[in-house]
Amino acid sequence: MIELEKFQAIIEEIAPAALADKYDPPFFWRKPGNLLQKIGVCVDPTERNFLMAKADGVDLLISHHPCLEKDASLLDGTEMGVLVLHSVWNKAPEGNTATLARLLNLRDPVQEGELIYGRLEMTLRDLLFACQRLLQTPLMPYAGDLNAQTGQVLIISGPGFAPVYREQWDKYIALGCDTFLSAELGRFALSHLTRQEIKLVDLGHSVMARPGMEHLTYTLQTRLKIFHCEVIFYPDLYTVNYQAASFYPGLEG
Repeated sequence: MIELEKFQAIIEEIAPAALADKYDPPFFWRKPGNLLQKIGVCVDPTERNFLMAKADGVDLLISHHPCLEKDASLLDGTEMGVLVLHSVWNKAPEGNTATLARLLNLRDPVQEGELIYGRLEMTLRDLLFACQRLLQTPLMPYAGDLNAQTGQVLIISGPGFAPVYREQWDKYIALGCDTFLSAELGRFALSHLTRQEIKLVDLGHSVMARPGMEHLTYTLQTRLKIFHCEVIFYPDLYTVNYQAASFYPGLEG
C-alpha cells in the first residue's frame, strides 16, 4: 500500500508535469483516497475498463485518454479515482513515443516532445508488417510504394496527420525524414505529403499508445513492488480514429 502523495512523487519523476502541453496537463478526473493498494492502467477509459477495474477493487485507474462526464455514473458505488496523463506520457523520456521508437529499433533517435525521428532502413512493406506485429493490428492504412526503402522515420504520437501539424511535417522533411508514422490520416495529409513522396502509415490513435501504457504498467509494477501495491493493465481500447467525422461531415451521428 502506498500513500497518494508518495505515488504522485513517483509519477512526477517518470512523467514530469512540466513536459505536458500547457492546455493538457495531467489531472485527477476523480481523486482517490489517500492510500492505494491496487492501481489500474489503460489507454482508453472505456466502459469495459471501468467495470473491470471496479470489479477488481482498483483504487486508482490511470488512463491515457480523457474521460467523458457521462461516464461518471459507471463509477457509482466505488471510491476509485481516475488519473488522466495524456500529453505528458506522449512526451516523457520513456513514454508512448519513446517506447514505440525503442520497439521498432529506431537508430540514433532524437525526441522533441511527442515527436521522435531516427534511422530505420527497410522496405515500407517490412515496416508495415513490423508495425502490424508490434501493435497486433491486421489492418493498417498506408500510402506509398511498398517496395520503396525507408531511411529517416518520424513518429508522432496522437493525431500527427491532422492539418495542425503541417509546420512540423515541413520541418522534419527538411531534416531528411521520408516516412511518417502517426494517426488520423486524412485527405489533407495524403495530398500534402504524398506530393513530396513521403511514405505514410496510420498506426491508429489509441492502438499506437498501447505499448507505451503497457510499459508504464511494467514501470509502476517495478517501482511499487516494495509497497506491495498491485498494478494491472486493462487492454480494452477504441479501435477507430477519433477525427474521422472532421473529414467526412455528416457521420458524427
